[in-house]
Amino acid sequence: MFKRHVIVINIGHSVTEFEKGGRVQRARGALSFFPSHQPFSCRLKVERGKFANVLYLALNPVFVSRVAEGLRLDADRIELTEQRGITDPTLRHIALALRAGVQSGDALDRMYGEALSTALAVHLLGKYGAAVLRPERRYGRLPREKLVRAVEYIQDQLDTDLTVSEIAQAVGMSADHFTRLFKESTGQSPYRYVVEARVRKAKELLTTGKVTIREAAHHVGFVDQSHLTRHFKRVFGLPPKRLLSRRRPQIVV
Repeated sequence: MFKRHVIVINIGHSVTEFEKGGRVQRARGALSFFPSHQPFSCRLKVERGKFANVLYLALNPVFVSRVAEGLRLDADRIELTEQRGITDPTLRHIALALRAGVQSGDALDRMYGEALSTALAVHLLGKYGAAVLRPERRYGRLPREKLVRAVEYIQDQLDTDLTVSEIAQAVGMSADHFTRLFKESTGQSPYRYVVEARVRKAKELLTTGKVTIREAAHHVGFVDQSHLTRHFKRVFGLPPKRLLSRRRPQIVV
């Protein structure tokens, strides 16, 4: 029994066996979901010469409840149902994206983890929740004053550990509603907008010649120099070192 909601993905060569009511069920390469505070029994059987490889994701029930409330759902009436040995490409994709973020360092950025965790919670609520997920549809864009306030808040907080929830709170909106309208207004998700804002600010700092790449990364909220370099190259097509070398004056003798 877990205190949190747990997703288990068998991505190795082992066989997962589940036991319930005296019966054993087997699944190879399966995905399972165990809601919090519900007992279960499972084990892995590994073939000789093979390795077990299992990915576990734990999701805080309080976080899921907040996401449900943002979707206009009654969190107290939603009960997530256990799933054993299923195939769910969406859930697997989100889980592997989170693992990739941990491996690359992107997951150290709270906005990255928050965005994928929210997507994970929405998917679980919609597919495995007892309540039918029918969020109220709202179309349109952010009012100009809210968009201006959001952008100003982002620029003022670039060096902090920003989250979408904090930006949405600054303009008096729920995180889910803000995210949809912000993307409609700017063509980018809040996460993507913040990353590019950090990259552009880093470029401004670097072109002054007063800071190093490491210092610029710290000033604009990136985890480290490599984190900045990776996104800098994606936005501008070259790493910051090459950009700086192009701007150095050439001395002709």
